Amino acid sequence: MDHEHSRFDDAWTEAVAAQAAVLERRQVERSYRRVLALTDGVLGALERRNLRGQVELDRAIKLDLARTVVELPPDVRRRFPTPRNVQEALDGIFSVQEPLLLVLQRLLHWDRLVTGPWQDEEPVRESA
Repeated sequence: MDHEHSRFDDAWTEAVAAQAAVLERRQVERSYRRVLALTDGVLGALERRNLRGQVELDRAIKLDLARTVVELPPDVRRRFPTPRNVQEALDGIFSVQEPLLLVLQRLLHWDRLVTGPWQDEEPVRESA
């Protein structure tokens, strides 16, 4: 009986560890998705300013940039330059999005990357 109990305990421990690993992976994924969404928001604001021909960074966009950069993982944050104008800020956002996308690419399949976080279900596959 002790041997069976031990096997059950081992199986239970492995199941709990696997569950914890899945939860941690999803937490990391959500974190990177959130930061990527923040950078997308700032990117959109910068692109609108660029299309209007605005060169200087206004106070609102500087605040948005500061709020976004502070949320970046430290290794990614170091990639963001101190921008002097809209174009440099655009380039900086693109440079920080690249490593974010690489991490997400490693975490999941691309079809899950382009779906919203509310769409956790697997896509329906049509049979041949």
